[in-house]
Amino acid sequence: MIWFHENVASRIRKQCPNVTWRQSFATLGRFDVVDIIESKDPDEVARAELLIRGYGHAATETLPATPWKLFLDNL
Repeated sequence: MIWFHENVASRIRKQCPNVTWRQSFATLGRFDVVDIIESKDPDEVARAELLIRGYGHAATETLPATPWKLFLDNL
């Protein structure tokens, strides 16, 4: 599993330079793993997601998120 993570992380760094991989969490419940990535470019997020799917043989779900304060400021 460590090899997979490093392989995918390396590919994302090379192919998605505007994506920052913040953290990964192992979870108990609906998802086995939650990866937190950040980018202002939604196309690069989609590319990173496809890399995770393709090399990790995993199903993915993208959940765009907004920091709470920014969300409140935009109301």
